[in-house]
Amino acid sequence: MLGNQSFVLDRLSTFIETAWLDFPAEVTKALAGVSDDDQLQRVGWKVYDAWIGLANELTNTLYSDPLFGEVSGRVIETALRLRHLAGAAAAAFFGNFWPLIGLPTHRELVALRQELLALREELRSFAHLSDAHDRLASDSPSVVPLWKQTQTGYGPANGHPIRPPSRQGERNVAA
Repeated sequence: MLGNQSFVLDRLSTFIETAWLDFPAEVTKALAGVSDDDQLQRVGWKVYDAWIGLANELTNTLYSDPLFGEVSGRVIETALRLRHLAGAAAAAFFGNFWPLIGLPTHRELVALRQELLALREELRSFAHLSDAHDRLASDSPSVVPLWKQTQTGYGPANGHPIRPPSRQGERNVAA
């Protein structure tokens, strides 16, 4: 155990040295323009590695303790039981509450979606029949609907074109 503590203390001293001494000094040098960014990046990674090493050693030390293992096992088991209990309570609550207020269930929503898809297919088949009817009706000009006719120019419905008023006596400003 003593060797394990010395290893943790070694990691802790490495982290303190890099994070509190080397890194601030390198940042100050970079801000003053004396050091380059590569050196700052190397020191940053050194701090990161020291932190990860310290965290790993602390975790290993913590999980190697039998008391912590027993307590954490009980906590995890209790949390899973509470999760199971909460899931059962939520299922019972929403199973009774959801239909009570008139909201649709999952099965009803699935059935509604299937019904909508069937209606879309039916509408698509009617549209296809309507297009076929329009193609047959387009052979005779008397059956073509007004909105499908192409208009040539602007004019009233009686076929006479609208003529602009005569401007014979007016002068053009541009002339």
